[in-house]
Amino acid sequence: LNSYFELVMLFAIFFFAVAQISGTAVPFSPSVALRKLPELVRLHAPYTIFDDNKARTLNVSHVPQMAQQTARFGANVVWVPGGMSQFETLSVEERKALLAAWVAANKQLNLGLYIIAHVGTDAVEEAVDLARHAAQVGADAIASVPSVYEHPTNVDELLQWLSPIAAGAPHLPLFYYHIPGTTGATNIKIFELLTAAPKALPQLIGVKYVSSDMADWYHSVRAFNSSHALLFAPEPKLQSFATGVGRGAVLAEDFYAPTYLRMFGEYFLKGDSDAARDEQQWKYDVEAVFARYSGSPKRAVYKRFNGVDLGPPRLPQEPMDPHLESQLFNDLQPLGFFSQLPPNITTW
Repeated sequence: LNSYFELVMLFAIFFFAVAQISGTAVPFSPSVALRKLPELVRLHAPYTIFDDNKARTLNVSHVPQMAQQTARFGANVVWVPGGMSQFETLSVEERKALLAAWVAANKQLNLGLYIIAHVGTDAVEEAVDLARHAAQVGADAIASVPSVYEHPTNVDELLQWLSPIAAGAPHLPLFYYHIPGTTGATNIKIFELLTAAPKALPQLIGVKYVSSDMADWYHSVRAFNSSHALLFAPEPKLQSFATGVGRGAVLAEDFYAPTYLRMFGEYFLKGDSDAARDEQQWKYDVEAVFARYSGSPKRAVYKRFNGVDLGPPRLPQEPMDPHLESQLFNDLQPLGFFSQLPPNITTW
């Protein structure tokens, strides 16, 4: 042997082979799983493409173009499917097909995206099935909301709900989708969950935080920022910088990755608070334009970015009036919306 490193590697390979032969699973390592996650997460939950027919048939044929656009914007983690994806309207088989398409596009195009398979549903058996499928197709992690109709009222109940889902993909890390305003799990505190998780559910390495409870966020970041991936979703993002950045941000749409990167990396980290506030204001200005249009105007802009028609959303959402698309594009143009480029983050 030429080096101590080679000896260590041979021992690791031998241990893994013995474990496989004997049927003994290699223990899950939260620290190893966390190191595989991008250092600064920019999480995108992509819209689902539906055909413009009565059934709103799932269409995965343009996922490669969507994945390429996501990477170009500077997003690096994809959550499939999320709330914007209308996951609650998708069947189990549709969710499997959608995830498989994103994983395949990422690998075939060598985009380097980290793919989180959201498997949450009110039927735990379906969630376990989706978790197994995520592991089979090569997702990097799984995630779940709590049960919604009969939601957990405390951390112990939530951990009991999540445990069999995690067991469906025992070698993959798990993220919790904390969106209490939608799920009704308003009694769940992330600080309490992460305090209990290391012993009760070590696969839980991260949280998608979609809550206005800034005290819980603050306490969680102070205690667990080095051991877990805490991802902040609410606006303004600047408030999370002040109380604790976490591991990154939930962008929702990938076209908000450039402004987040400028706000955080080019301005906030360098002490230019005025420029950071201007960047936050830019996002509010863009959102104000979208708010002037009914239906689903954000789905329409991808036609300009990559030529992909996402089609109409599924009910109960309504599509945007196609006759107003050119007006929407014209309203966004003065803001530089369609000319966004991510900053050079290698210089930070």
